Amino acid sequence: MMRLSRSLRKYRWLVFTGWLLALVPAIYLALTQSGNLTGGGFDVAGSQSLLVHDQLEELYHDQGSSSLALVAAPRPDASYADINDAVAQLRRTAAEVPGVSEVPNPTQRPPQPDRPYVLSLRLDSRNTSDVAKQLRTKVGIKGDQPGQTADGRVRLYVIGQGALSAAAAQNTKHDIAAAERWNLPVILIVLLAVFGSLAAAAIPLALGVCTVVVTMGLVYLLSAYTTMSVFVTSTVSMFGIALAVDYSLFILMRFREELRSGREPREAVDAAMATSGLAVVLSGMTVVASLTGIYVINTPALKSMATGAILAVAVAMLTSTTLTPAALATFGRSAAKRSAFLHWSRGPEGGQSRFWNRWIGWVMRRPWISALAASLVLLVMAAPASSMVLGNSLLRQFDSSHEIRAGVGAAAQALGPGALGPIRVLVTFPDGGAASPEHSQTISAIRQRMTQAPNIVTVAPPQFAEDNGSTLLSAVLSVDPEDMRARETVGWMRAQLPKVPDRGTARVDVGGPTALIKDFDDQVSKTEPLVLAIVALIAFVMLLLSVHSVFLALKGVLMTLLSVAAAYGSLVMVFQWGWLKDLGFAQISSIDSTVPPLVLAMTFGLSMDYEIFLLTRIRERFLHSGNTRDAVAYGVSTSARTITSAALIMIAVFIGFAFAGMPLVAEIGVACAVAIAVDATVVRLVLVPALMAMFAQWNWWIPPWLSRVLPSVDFDRPLPEVDLGDVVVIPDDISALTAPNADLRMVLKSAAKLKHLAPDAICVTDPLAFTGCGRSGKERQGAQLRGPDQDRGRDPGQIPHQVNIDDEKAGVAVGAPERRTGSNGHTNGTAKKLVGGLTSRNGIAKAIVGSDRPVHPVTLWRGRLSVAIDALESETDTADRSVYERRSPVETTHVQLPTGDRLLVPTGAETLRLKGYLIMCRNSRRDYADFADMVETLEPETAAVVLAGMDRYYCCQSPRREWIATQLVRRLADPDPCDLNDEQGSSEADAHPDWEEIRQRCLSVAVAMLEEAR
Repeated sequence: MMRLSRSLRKYRWLVFTGWLLALVPAIYLALTQSGNLTGGGFDVAGSQSLLVHDQLEELYHDQGSSSLALVAAPRPDASYADINDAVAQLRRTAAEVPGVSEVPNPTQRPPQPDRPYVLSLRLDSRNTSDVAKQLRTKVGIKGDQPGQTADGRVRLYVIGQGALSAAAAQNTKHDIAAAERWNLPVILIVLLAVFGSLAAAAIPLALGVCTVVVTMGLVYLLSAYTTMSVFVTSTVSMFGIALAVDYSLFILMRFREELRSGREPREAVDAAMATSGLAVVLSGMTVVASLTGIYVINTPALKSMATGAILAVAVAMLTSTTLTPAALATFGRSAAKRSAFLHWSRGPEGGQSRFWNRWIGWVMRRPWISALAASLVLLVMAAPASSMVLGNSLLRQFDSSHEIRAGVGAAAQALGPGALGPIRVLVTFPDGGAASPEHSQTISAIRQRMTQAPNIVTVAPPQFAEDNGSTLLSAVLSVDPEDMRARETVGWMRAQLPKVPDRGTARVDVGGPTALIKDFDDQVSKTEPLVLAIVALIAFVMLLLSVHSVFLALKGVLMTLLSVAAAYGSLVMVFQWGWLKDLGFAQISSIDSTVPPLVLAMTFGLSMDYEIFLLTRIRERFLHSGNTRDAVAYGVSTSARTITSAALIMIAVFIGFAFAGMPLVAEIGVACAVAIAVDATVVRLVLVPALMAMFAQWNWWIPPWLSRVLPSVDFDRPLPEVDLGDVVVIPDDISALTAPNADLRMVLKSAAKLKHLAPDAICVTDPLAFTGCGRSGKERQGAQLRGPDQDRGRDPGQIPHQVNIDDEKAGVAVGAPERRTGSNGHTNGTAKKLVGGLTSRNGIAKAIVGSDRPVHPVTLWRGRLSVAIDALESETDTADRSVYERRSPVETTHVQLPTGDRLLVPTGAETLRLKGYLIMCRNSRRDYADFADMVETLEPETAAVVLAGMDRYYCCQSPRREWIATQLVRRLADPDPCDLNDEQGSSEADAHPDWEEIRQRCLSVAVAMLEEAR
């Protein structure tokens, strides 16, 4: 990701140009893609219904399911002339469309003013959707309103599968537009609240729109070669804008966090891409892999919806990982600034939230209670799922007042409720000759048995195929073809007709619209357990790759299953039980059978999005601190704002489609919104910390053989390349460094006791709470058990160092800071020898070669800063000094040495906080001088943002319990170091002769902190 980020920053204008070239044709394609979409696609490969359908299309042209019908429905005040004129108009309309002809229906009575009249049509083309669009336009259908004639006394309709597809495509366009009118303003408001910057809010929003448009263009290209459902557009819009905004939000939030830590914008972009960018890639891959589980069901409608979602996720991942770094490299400074006009945005943005710290602490202190309570809530929400009833109906996707449903109702009134969807029984004879006398007895016996089926009105006489190899028997139902009783009739026929005596070698297949729906629902029910297994396995593998922990991966899968179950329960409560019908959610008898598998795959993918983002943040912290509880608290508290913001955006998108979309889309929207809400609150804020607290170090268990097999996924931020000589021995003039960037200059700031031993050396921040390197593994392990200041009999605050020079092992024990002599003469001599050996490049190389570990006097943070409070040097009266306790371990980062080794040092923001802490506790001139140097590197406003959050890192232990940030403002506003007139401080004063300049810099930060607090 680092190499990619640098390339994208360098060639950002090429990136913009490439996406612009892709966007322009995609806009045109997106506007025209609905013509190729279909309302069908619910057939199941290898099923009886699909076999009958194909035979009807090929050998029974007059009976093919690709036919359409025109309906004239008179009002009570219509006359004979009105209905006759309307029927004549419909015949003229059909004749004007090429490839359309009328199919006579001898069972229908002539037009009468008291009943509708149905004009059946035969199409030469199978593209019934295009023909239906032409007919709808010619009869005057607009939106959901029918055509009219005779001053509105007769209404005109177009019905049939093609008409359903055309109406569904038109409805989908309207629903998407209505949802986006809600979604875009809500997303903008949330982004403004999160970032406090219009520039920062515009980037995710622009990426979301770009993702949807490009994906729609890809859908058009695919629809020319494969079946694509009309519902794919809603899926693309939901997933495209939600995930693109979420992914870019993650990267942008991390970018701003890196800026606050003192990085330059270009370094912050690389750091954000190396951490959040990598998490986005893993999350996107998990969502894509989860959605592939839908292909197991193997039906065109579900496969097309999964394909649309996969394309949306892939494009969202591409835009976020390519356009976001390019945009930040161009507009990064504007995106980092918080607007002065957005008053709510003036508060501190980053760091650990005090509220979330307290909350996570409470949960982790009571892990069993928290885990049981959260699990109980999820199980209660999931319980209604046991009452879920599945069904499938394209007609039900339209409102009861829609013209397509009114037209079907009028046709049912004219011909009977089951006339529009008869059960088709195809009897095939292997030897042919279906019309021959020897097969007539078999056909008659089958027809006789069909009349005995429940809910059957009549069975039409047999019709023979063009090749005379089969015969077709059509049975008219007494109930609606989509009624559950009609499915029972299909099941009865499939069980009884093959048992007819004297059937011989004839094959009996039962098809028709009802059979097609039944086969689809049966296929979904049969394959959903397999889909669940595949999706869960994929999610487990992706989590295992991300966090390298068997337990965390398994826990993530199980918790996501609870979220899915809660989403299923919400579907039953909202739609079957009608709990929210007052809000516009219609109560229905069954949940669409396409919804459960889609929600399963989508929810797994989306939940893994947050799971990976959170666990990788926890793992990143754990790799630095080695403390599980601290890593969980830090990961949850620092990511809570980001996850909550992303979840709000995604919930807003899904709710927008739930209110504006057709029932199938509304069901998906409600289920996904509930799953995301549950996942971002109950799961991430309660179950995750509770379970990780319960299992402690077992959270990170992984078999050694598996650890060796798994590829390494490194979430560390990019490492500044620091010269070893510059870190250990550098000139006092910081500006003379070869790479004077903000992160390096922060690392090299000094107030170290090491400087008393080697005046030319500059140590990282202050050695008061650091331990050195160079100890053997046993010594290091013992030090961790005894504590950093108790091993080997050292006094509190001592910093052990060990370096190999010319194959001679020299020990340097830097004394505790309160000891003014530093150490004895032997130690001074050793320090001079150390500095002398490291002054030249040859000496450095020789020291590195002779040592079996990285060489540097300051390497690893051990414990909390309160350990070293007693070792602080102070020349003031300690009776009045407040005692401060560190709330959390120091935030660290790595730098890269020329040897390739990594050095763990405090972040730039942490270095600034440490120096502020030393000002409060020691009040030394050199602390103010070092602080002024840091402020020179940063802007005062940036330093103020960092220091304004000091109270989240330190708490005052004095009876007065004053806030450290408030006291720091007082000190910085009027610096009065205790050693200002001390002769012993003259050597340090020489480095900063202009004390007035130091005071002004400190004052500027104090003023900025006051502005930040307002």
